Amino acid sequence: MDKTFNILVITTAFPRHERDIISPWLVKELLLLKERGHRVKVLTSSYRALKQKDYKGLEIFRFRYAPRNWEVLTHDVAVPERVKQGISFKLLVIPYLKMGFLNALWLALKEKFDVVHVHWPVPHILFALPFKLRKSTKIVAFVHGSEIALLSRLNQFLKKIIIKMMSACDVIFANSSYIKNKVTDIGIKARVELLPLGNPHEQKIFPYSRKEQITILFVGRLIEVKGLPVLLKAFEKVLQEYPDARLNVVGDGPLMRYSVELAKELGIFKNVIFSGFLAGEPLKDSFRNATMLVLPSITTRTGETEGLGMVLVEAISFGIPVIGSNIGGIPDIIIDGKTGLLFQPGNDVELAEKILLLIKNESLRRTLVEEGQKHVIENFSWDYIINKLETTILELTGKNSI
Repeated sequence: MDKTFNILVITTAFPRHERDIISPWLVKELLLLKERGHRVKVLTSSYRALKQKDYKGLEIFRFRYAPRNWEVLTHDVAVPERVKQGISFKLLVIPYLKMGFLNALWLALKEKFDVVHVHWPVPHILFALPFKLRKSTKIVAFVHGSEIALLSRLNQFLKKIIIKMMSACDVIFANSSYIKNKVTDIGIKARVELLPLGNPHEQKIFPYSRKEQITILFVGRLIEVKGLPVLLKAFEKVLQEYPDARLNVVGDGPLMRYSVELAKELGIFKNVIFSGFLAGEPLKDSFRNATMLVLPSITTRTGETEGLGMVLVEAISFGIPVIGSNIGGIPDIIIDGKTGLLFQPGNDVELAEKILLLIKNESLRRTLVEEGQKHVIENFSWDYIINKLETTILELTGKNSI
């Protein structure tokens, strides 16, 4: 029996060109599935009338939802951030959902897929409904975390509808134990499996190496959930003992100006490098040159928190120890005192203590990296992820029965 399958991936946005860094982990996953002989197609939104049909050998179907100059709801900025920028963007959600559904219906009538894999199922589970017309097609959803916060903010009518639609999935993948529990707690009645993300930037594992310059690294969008102000306040305390230490902030976002002003207010600006968004070799160099990486995530006022924290896996792979908030999916990666150090969310005093502990203890830094890399290889390697995804889908389609 043929154990390859025809899969459609539904996602908000997808790279428009080779230099476009959008969901690199998803691109990596799909290319690896393609290498194993599976046929992969992507249903996603257009951007300013983009008619792209191929990306690295993956077939792309982009749906239009607005006139060219207005078609900017996705890609450049995450949709939750975009809709905060004005009523015009909020109104774009309506045609986006309508045209996404209609194009999905057309595609469902045109082609037969073994599996439809929906990312960010709130609200994209709507696009999967037409594929239920073929009883042989299996619906798989992947919950990243932000969907749970969004779902909790919807009115009860819409919330019940989406929960019912998601409950009809054949399986739901969650990227962390925390999100897996949240999916069940919110009332979704479907099989839920844990499936983490892999390092999209580097498959190699680099050994620990001692750095002469103390450099603390932060990598992420400058948005509320990432908790950068907590790190800035902790770094002020670190400088009292190590005045030559540096903090490298890699990333951009709506809180850039506030972060710069806070650094100036705390008197630490000259020791903080705001590198902005980096990709490729410049990003890898930031990891290679760091003494440690800190992910100080918090729970936002709207209930959003860190679904997993893949940057921790990247850092460990590059041979640097990590510190993270004891929140969301972070403890899946950081086993406190073994694969990294945890601190209570928002507690800049405790965070400063953990940073100082690592600065002063090279033996601990080395041990955390070594144990962290064992943990990453066992639980977050691409071989593990693709094997589990493939096995689950083959089970759903019945192709593993012979």
